[in-house]
Amino acid sequence: MDAVKHRLLELSFFDQLDRETLDAIAARGVWSSLAGGWELFREGGQSDALYFNLSGRMIVVRQGPEGEEVVGYVRAGEPVGEMSLLSGEPHTATVYALRDTEVLMLSRNDVEELLHDHGDFASALARTVLDRARHPTASFQQSAPRIFALIASSRSIDIDTRARDLARRISRYGVKADWMPVGDDAPDSRAFDRREEDNDVVLLAARVDGSAWYRFVLRHADRFLVFARRDARPPRPFPMATQTGERARKFRLVDLVMLHEGVPAGPVADWIDAIGAARILNCRGNQCTERIARIIAGRSVGLVLSGGGARAYAHIGAVSALREAGVPIDFVCGASMGGVIAACIAMGWGDDEIERRIREAFVVSNPLGDHVMPVVALTKGKRVEKRLAEHFGDTLIEELQVPFFCVSSDISEGRSRIHRRGVLRKALRASIALPGILPPVVDGDMLLVDGAVINNFPTDIMAGMHRGLMIGIDVARQGTIDIDAFRDPPGFFAWIAEHGVRSAPPIVSLLMRTATARHERTLKVHPADIMIAPSVQGVALRDWDRYDEAVSIGYTVAKAAIQENWETLGPIVEAARE
Repeated sequence: MDAVKHRLLELSFFDQLDRETLDAIAARGVWSSLAGGWELFREGGQSDALYFNLSGRMIVVRQGPEGEEVVGYVRAGEPVGEMSLLSGEPHTATVYALRDTEVLMLSRNDVEELLHDHGDFASALARTVLDRARHPTASFQQSAPRIFALIASSRSIDIDTRARDLARRISRYGVKADWMPVGDDAPDSRAFDRREEDNDVVLLAARVDGSAWYRFVLRHADRFLVFARRDARPPRPFPMATQTGERARKFRLVDLVMLHEGVPAGPVADWIDAIGAARILNCRGNQCTERIARIIAGRSVGLVLSGGGARAYAHIGAVSALREAGVPIDFVCGASMGGVIAACIAMGWGDDEIERRIREAFVVSNPLGDHVMPVVALTKGKRVEKRLAEHFGDTLIEELQVPFFCVSSDISEGRSRIHRRGVLRKALRASIALPGILPPVVDGDMLLVDGAVINNFPTDIMAGMHRGLMIGIDVARQGTIDIDAFRDPPGFFAWIAEHGVRSAPPIVSLLMRTATARHERTLKVHPADIMIAPSVQGVALRDWDRYDEAVSIGYTVAKAAIQENWETLGPIVEAARE
């Protein structure tokens, strides 16, 4: 009982309680250990107890379309399971120990007695419930990973030097960081706990071997970064296949840091599959190391680009303004035409190259000009496919310089499809397949059309990729369509006689606007931290020749947004420049 009280006094939740309340909790509580990866309780199960995390870390996951999705973390000193217990409803999520964790359990009867007899306990628990209800995503920021394992897959990788360098870079972002070198033996547990308590982030350098140190790292890290050489093949099974390793893969806690050295020995996908990587960071220079530092520090920048046809040219101007200000782009995604611009950024192209390629592909001649008598679409789609092939070739998403994804819409299932791997141009072709204008893409049992149909502004998906700042550029918020074209429309042949076969009839504008209109009144659960919404007045969705006008508007609006939000952006920019 004295040991329990001593531990409780070290935790923030309990320092607001009086001695009598602490004695009552210590007398009733059951102290137990939970190994990393073990389940505390399951989604849908009946709630019969309240738990407090005494040490370690727990992860909260909920069943989603793609399996279990992480929705939060539980730090030492925090309660878990309180909402289900108080409401009498089943658990709304599953909670696992992220690493070795100690918990204190109070039964339902004990909690009811404490609430009745000890007002300070009732007040403290009520404040926790209200705070979590008001700030449901705060645990991502407050309880994000703190212990990062940097694992060298080869002895030729100097992981100690990389850990030391990363700790130095991380500290520039206002995050207190420390690192521990490769060793043979596991450290003293109390000394390790103190090191964690004294720092915001601790990096554990490790090599793949059978040492006690490596086993300790696998058991205690919150997140894993596996450093691998492009000229090597992964061992199979990769030696993270312990219970802890399986836990890391289950929660997608592993990142692949691909070092592009020597002659490629095989596809990057081999490494992704071997370690179960959630994110791929391709390293070809110092810029990648700085990106990793921002990711670990929670200061990375994610950019989300909406669809919007020709209005998406405004993204190019906005990106130019961000680059001019020195704002780094660590993750990028988009839907529809926004996905195409995002892909240009992920390829590592500069402003001039992006302009040249977009002009060639979309401005010089109408990319939707190969009209046909419609069966599944108004165009053949061959012109678009040819241009995507000319500019993106056979590039794979997993080998891009900047981590990227785009979205399409699977209309057979009525949900978004997230493209994180595979041939880039094929993913883009699906993402821009405007229903009725471009033929849909058949992928197995999926019928894929434009990403804008279901999720034209995927900030919710980007929020799950990183913990840092999210910038959103939305060019479809204010749509444009010529209403007069629909008041007394002519017949098909009358239209052709007046406008010719090369001019798209009003149905094209109608279909494009329909594809991008759905999201505008939808409340985003994860809105962008900085929102840039160029009002591209006068540029219709199919005005492919209005490039300069749209780019200029995007640049001007982004410049103003950067200035307005410099208090947030400035520290990241200054740290990246040091």
